[in-house]
Formats: sequence, structure tokens, C-alpha cells
Amino acid sequence: MAEVDLLVVGGGPAGISAAGTAARAGLRVVLADERPALGGQIFKQPGPGFTVTDPAALGRQFRFGRTVIDSLDGKGVDVRLRTSVVALEGKEAVLVTDGQPARTVTARRLLLAPGAHDRPVAFPGWTLPGVMTAGGLQTLAKTQRVLPGERMLFAGSGPVALAFPAQLAEYGATVVAALEAGPAPRPGDFARLAAAAPGNVDLLRDAALYRASLVRHRVPLRYRRIVVRAEGDGRVERVVHARVDAAWRVVPGTEETVEVDVLGLGYGFVPSLELPRLAGCEFDFDEDLGGHVVRRDDWCRTTVDGVYAVGDGAGVEGSYVAIDEGRIAGLAAALDAGAITVAGAFALAASARRRLSRRRALTAATKRLYRVGPGIYDLAEDSTVICRCEGVRARSITEAVGTTADINVVKAFTRAGMGPCQGRNCQRHIAAMIAAGHGKPVADVPLATPRMPVRPVPISALADHSIEGPTLFLANKSDTAEETS
Repeated sequence: MAEVDLLVVGGGPAGISAAGTAARAGLRVVLADERPALGGQIFKQPGPGFTVTDPAALGRQFRFGRTVIDSLDGKGVDVRLRTSVVALEGKEAVLVTDGQPARTVTARRLLLAPGAHDRPVAFPGWTLPGVMTAGGLQTLAKTQRVLPGERMLFAGSGPVALAFPAQLAEYGATVVAALEAGPAPRPGDFARLAAAAPGNVDLLRDAALYRASLVRHRVPLRYRRIVVRAEGDGRVERVVHARVDAAWRVVPGTEETVEVDVLGLGYGFVPSLELPRLAGCEFDFDEDLGGHVVRRDDWCRTTVDGVYAVGDGAGVEGSYVAIDEGRIAGLAAALDAGAITVAGAFALAASARRRLSRRRALTAATKRLYRVGPGIYDLAEDSTVICRCEGVRARSITEAVGTTADINVVKAFTRAGMGPCQGRNCQRHIAAMIAAGHGKPVADVPLATPRMPVRPVPISALADHSIEGPTLFLANKSDTAEETS
């Protein structure tokens, strides 16, 4: 591929906003996203074969998402869907599109907007069929219009713990309860929310509507409750939940059992850090923003020259923040490329900066309500599977942690983190176990070394097809995506 001015990785709200802003400033932009449609997780679109005939029926969030996606029309952005960036070396990126061999693109500048994934929470029974993250439920409900069960319990913390059970109820699901691990709001919290209302009326209105929806559908919202166990024969049939203290640690004797066939979990999100780490970016730590977050300046520049990071992949703050961060980073890329002046960049970024300030004021106002408690990592028992890919249980990891505080050594000893997800589901829990075992803050436990490819891809996509031999697999001449022996 020819050299481009800017490669944007990620087609969610941050990546779309950044790509469109940079393209309007005159940069040649390629946007790569592994999904079949733009929008990311929050603005996820119906899958191939579905046609939306009545956008109003899908809600305000869907309609707003379509306006964000449609904003790229006519901006000159080269959009590559079903395309994963699987490796980085300096400003060179290896791209793999479904069914095609890998290609390398050289970008003068790199903008990372990889998004985030659901925060994994390990407890007895979390691997049972029917236990699903908010992202998995959203995929079924938003893109396939499918409800996966008849009786659902939703547990989590933060805005998603209010919004998504309300959305599920509106879709026709029977939600028996919504559990919020954080505390119930007090008068002081409402006062702080009122002070942060300017610029956030839309979000506060949505929260009120979600709460009203739960009341209308008779879904009880219970605070300071967390799931401690899922039970069932071959799939989830019962869920045990309990009261927790301010640190999210279970209060003995408060357990309750409810019969359900689906358990939804939404304990927040964790940034996808593989590409920023391969790029050599430095990180800070904020558990409430997802843990390790990319260190950036006011223009979303990272500590690596020519690399920018935006959206939830840099620190989880939601779609509205992601959009404005994308605009600012797109302007920064244009400024650094000499396409616009300093004065022009500051003028164009002013409105986005004002909105960011207001959005973050609202986040600060809810900090007491949605602070993540360390007890979330205390739920697993010795027999609980921690690494789902490799089937590694907590007792094996505990034994390894007793000999080392290096997560890479734990990985080598136990194979935890070596599966297809490359630690996305288990690494945070293992880091917490190391921190507890060695008496250190979890922020001081380095993450495992990232490896390419950061996404699973066929060997044929990375193979050098010019090399042939009788002992090697050979590429089918008619279709390089297939392999024959």
C-alpha cells in the first residue's frame, strides 16, 4: 500500500471523528476496523443481511450513531472494513483483511482508537453458558434482534448497569432485577449532578428515562449487590448475589438466590491496550477509567512521536468524550503535518474542549457512585477457572504467584494468557492476584509483554507464499486464503 498521512485504527466514534477531521484538513487518511460495519461497540450496526426500515424503532442512540457514521460520507477517508491491524513496527502497520494476505502500510502518523472490552469478573460459574457480558448481550439484542433467554438478571456498576437492563426491558425481556455494586445516590450526589448539568442535560435526561423504564417494567434496582456465584447443570439456572461494602467485598450472611436463565454482567470496561503497547506508549493507572490508561497531552498525543490515542482505548470515558477526543486528535495530526496553523487548530478545537470539560465534570460528580472496588477480584475460589482459553484455575495461578511477581513468568508456568484472547479475559485478574500475593498495588504490576499478531488470523494471511517446499503447507493457487497440505 502507498504511504499515507494518517492511519486510524478503530471505526468507533473516536476513530470516525478523528478520520473525518483529519481528512477535512487535507490529510490522506486510511481507517481500518475489524468489524463488518462502522460504529464500534456503542453504535453497533445490524449485521449483514439486515435492513433497517424504521430507524426510530431502534432508539435515539442508534439514530445518533448513524449520524456519526454518515459524517464520513464524502470526506475522502479510505475505509477498510473487516481489517485488523495485527502488528506495529515504528510507523509501519501490518493489516489483515478477511480472506486476504497481510499487507503493510507505512503511515507518517498513527492514530489509535481500538476501543475497550468488558471488564472480566471471575467468580464460580462465570464460564457457564448463559452468563454473558453486556457487550455480548448488546451484540445479540442490537445487531441480531435476539433475546438470549426468558428470565434475566443484570449485574454491574456504572451507567451501563442502569441503561442496559432498561434497554433489555424495552426489547421485551423479563429482567428480574438490576444489581448495582455501587451505593445508592444521596442528596449530596444529586446536588453535584445538578451542578454538572450544564452541557450534560442529554445524559441526565437519558438516565432519568432509563430509571423510569425500570420502574415501568417493574424491574427492581438494588444497590450494593454483587454476583458471587452462578449455578446450573450445563447452563446457568440460578444466581447467588450478596451485599457488599464500600470496597465491594461481600458481607457474610447476605446471600440471596434467584432463578434465571441469563446473567448479564456490566462491571465497566477495560481499554484494548495491545496496539498502544506495541507502539511503545507509556501508561498511567486509573482503575475507574479501566486500569492502565495511555499517557497523553492535551492534544491526545502519546509519548511516542507521531502516535495519538483517543476514545475508550486510551481510558474509558464514553462515546461523547471519544467523539471530541477524536476531533482534537485529528486536528493535532493535521497541525503536526503542517496542514493547518497553530491558531487554526486552537480555534477549531475550542468547542470540543469545552464539551470535554463539561462531560468530565459530570464524571467527577458521579465518582463516589461508580468507583470500582478492589473486592471485585476477591470472588474467585481455588477451583474457579481464571483463564478460559487454557482452562487454568485459580489454584494453579496462586501456586505460581507464590514463586514470582512477574506476570510473564506466571504465564509461562501456567499457560494462563496464552490462548486466542491473549489475556484479555484473565490478565487483569492475574495482576490482582500478584498484587495481593506480594503486597503491592495492582498499578505496580506490569502487564504481560504484548505479542503479534494481536488478533487471531489465519497462518495463510501471514505466510510468505514465495517460499515453497515438499515439507511445507502450500497456498492454494486459486485462493491464497486457503491452505492445503
